[in-house]
Amino acid sequence: MKKKLFAILLSIVMVAELLPVTALAADPTVYDIWVDGVQVTSENKDNLCNGTVSYDPTTHTLSLNNATLDNDTMSDYGIKTSIPNTLKIRLTGTNSIIRTNPGGGMGIAPNSGNSVEITGDGTLVINVNGENYDGISAGTDVKISDKAKVIINAEGGLGIAGRMVEIDGATVNSTGLYAGIDAHSLKIVNGADVTLKATQNECNGAFIWKDQEGNGGDIEIAQSTVKATSYYPGLYAAGNLTVDGGEVSCTSTADSAIWIQGDILIKGGAKVTTDGKYPMGGNGSFTVEEAEIDAKNTSADNIPAIFDVPVITDGYKLTYAKAVDFEKTEIDLLSSGTQHFALYKNVHFITKAVYPVSFVVTPEGLTNVVIKVNGQEINGSVSLTAGTHSVEVTADNCEVYSNNITITADTATHTQMIAMTYLPADYTKVDEAIVKANDLNKDNYKDFSAVEAAVNAVVRDKNITEQSEVDAMAQAIEDAIAALQYKDADYTKVDAAIAKANALKKDEYKDFSAVEAAVNAVVRGKNIMEQSEVDKMAQAIEDAIAALEKKAASTKPGTSDKRPQTGDTSNLALWIALMFVSGGAAIGTTVVSKKKNYNR
Repeated sequence: MKKKLFAILLSIVMVAELLPVTALAADPTVYDIWVDGVQVTSENKDNLCNGTVSYDPTTHTLSLNNATLDNDTMSDYGIKTSIPNTLKIRLTGTNSIIRTNPGGGMGIAPNSGNSVEITGDGTLVINVNGENYDGISAGTDVKISDKAKVIINAEGGLGIAGRMVEIDGATVNSTGLYAGIDAHSLKIVNGADVTLKATQNECNGAFIWKDQEGNGGDIEIAQSTVKATSYYPGLYAAGNLTVDGGEVSCTSTADSAIWIQGDILIKGGAKVTTDGKYPMGGNGSFTVEEAEIDAKNTSADNIPAIFDVPVITDGYKLTYAKAVDFEKTEIDLLSSGTQHFALYKNVHFITKAVYPVSFVVTPEGLTNVVIKVNGQEINGSVSLTAGTHSVEVTADNCEVYSNNITITADTATHTQMIAMTYLPADYTKVDEAIVKANDLNKDNYKDFSAVEAAVNAVVRDKNITEQSEVDAMAQAIEDAIAALQYKDADYTKVDAAIAKANALKKDEYKDFSAVEAAVNAVVRGKNIMEQSEVDKMAQAIEDAIAALEKKAASTKPGTSDKRPQTGDTSNLALWIALMFVSGGAAIGTTVVSKKKNYNR
């Protein structure tokens, strides 16, 4: 009996021990995060919203993949968490959170100690209709980054509310009844594209205010595009506003387009456009580095577009400035600077970074060097904006230098080397001397090699500083030409004519004086250039000889039988023989005659 009772008790104890263990093993893990009214557990974390939402508890990441969160429109939250960690939401595809009940419903709402970080390359559209309910409301920080695109329409509350809101490279279009963004700090950077709008009067597109300790209140925009529209200033900051690059466009339908309680700094080539009924500006300083600002006041009253005169930082300068007054007259303000900017309804100005640019002109020792940049003469260095500038440099004895230079932030472009080119030497005298040499007939001279050598020694492309060398080349040619000696004239015909004259017996002629005169008129030492004169001398002798007349033969007894000389003495022996024969015949005749007489 005792054994049976013990066995029964033991069985009861064993069953009692087993039952709780089995029950605990069956319960899933529950996480403090709700999606579309459903709490996430270990059982449903991978298959929420028909498999379009999943949750990774190790990284506290909620992944939305073409998810639609609208099944419980009465729920206060589309996504809610009380886990004391940053809620990470990763977007893929097109996703939406819809809360249509007028009684409430936030899009995303972590508890007061949690931050929200939205990433991915997908889109999230949040539509919240409830009164005083926000699209995204975080007790700490909200960050939207990566390539995420978030579109919010909070008809009864704020688009985004948080301690610090940062939009990094993402696209955000946030419209709220009271503000597109309400936070203690706003940072929009790295190519983000942000549109903010408040639909109710007396509200701001972005309302950035200090916390209870007086911290925050700043807006920082860098290399991004921001458009803010509201009744009150599109951008309002209790602290400072910094715009570094990108484009900012603000519109107020009843007030200043931008109003900053602290300081304003616009730089990095940012373009800021404002359209308001009161001047844009603030209570602090308004400083501009490199930027373009186009401020318009669309009020019917004559109210300026800018509250205070902007201060252009050293190292930057005004490159464009125009205004439109109350009578719609356009006024160029560039020459007068910024001093009148706060007087006109519309003011559009551009400032550029300037760099001190110096010029080094070579070669050294040039005189009367004048440097003009963009048509303006400078003295020493000049401050130039980045870009292309025309440069003209003149100097004594140099060609005009005219070119464009490109200036950038690179300091290597801030010292410009200008290499001047000397004017070419004047080769006029050289060319004239060469022409003079080429016109000569070298065959007329005893030695023409010195002239040829001087011409061949000419070196072209000398510059004006070497003019003396060029002039020496010309003089060398001239000297070589001057030293030329003509070849002697050819007196062969003259000598032949003289020999011919000398062979004649002048006594046989009536007048031999013309021949003698022609021979005596011969001038020796003539050169080849006077050959015609020498030839005329020879011809004169020949002509004189041809004009000679023989004396007549004598007919008186005892008179020597003188016959006209013909100048031909080649048959003299024949003539002598004939004389002897004639004489013999005469003697014979005389003897015969005497014999005849005697015979009588």
